[in-house]
Amino acid sequence: MSNSLSAVDRGAQLLAAGAVDDAVRLVAAAAQSGDPDALHQLALWHVYGDPLRRDFGAARALFGRAGEAGHAAGALTHAVFVALGAGGVPPDWAEALRLLDKAALNDPLAAAQMRLLGAMQLTPMGTPAVPARIEALSWQPRIGVVRGLFSAAECAHVAALSRPLLTPSIVVDSVTGRAMPHPIRTSEGAVLGPIQQDLVVEALNRRIAAATGTRVEQGEPLTVLRYAPGQQYRLHHDCLPGERNQRVITAIVYLNGGYAGGATEFPAAGVAFQGKVGDAIVFGNTQASGQVDEASRHAGLPVERGEKWISTRWIRAADFDPWGMRD
Repeated sequence: MSNSLSAVDRGAQLLAAGAVDDAVRLVAAAAQSGDPDALHQLALWHVYGDPLRRDFGAARALFGRAGEAGHAAGALTHAVFVALGAGGVPPDWAEALRLLDKAALNDPLAAAQMRLLGAMQLTPMGTPAVPARIEALSWQPRIGVVRGLFSAAECAHVAALSRPLLTPSIVVDSVTGRAMPHPIRTSEGAVLGPIQQDLVVEALNRRIAAATGTRVEQGEPLTVLRYAPGQQYRLHHDCLPGERNQRVITAIVYLNGGYAGGATEFPAAGVAFQGKVGDAIVFGNTQASGQVDEASRHAGLPVERGEKWISTRWIRAADFDPWGMRD
């Protein structure tokens, strides 16, 4: 095994060979000596619970040490953990901003995030200082629009953050267990979970929560979808079969313009909406009884020209745990 490889790379080779204990010892020793990449890798292992036990407190501390040692991504994730209250510590938006501002001294990505956050009208808790105005499109099903919920710069940020994470939409066949193309959604998508997101995304998630009258903890991680010409999301509803903590509200934000087709259509309401950059459409998925509202079925019509980018946040009836979502 070449000594020119980093401790993290050598640890990956050992893991691939089944030498789990040796891999952990190697990376842990490098972390103990202050190796920023090793500190970051140990933190990720503690987040995912493989090959180390899941421990968000340990992960939070390791991300912080990695950031102090010069690991840019570790510093950004540490700020997110502080904002979320991950690791058994109460959420602290002010401290998260302080950490990001410190990182911005040496990291252009952190500096860009600070500029975006500085342009937002936020309370000290990171929530919107100005309430969103919802324009009703339908009462049955419940559909509303928030014009300009995201700024153009915020939309561009979300798209850029998601671009390297995009993968074809797939489902797992219940019989074979194999991944297969999604039968009704032909887009590419990325999930901005707690590790993939940043403080800008967290502020936007809080803005969506305020606009929908929900708690930010009810939302699933922001999902970004890209549709090329001919791609679509056929008629469906967003509720999950057999799910006790159901998706009660969906918020879709349109991230770009310059494409043709691709409207969001609700046949039961006679609504076909195509938002401008930053507009959001918000709709209910369930009835007052908690049952699926079949009238909420909707489709993303085929894109005819250009690319369509949207971000979707599915909001549950109760708090949702995002930590099991790795993609």
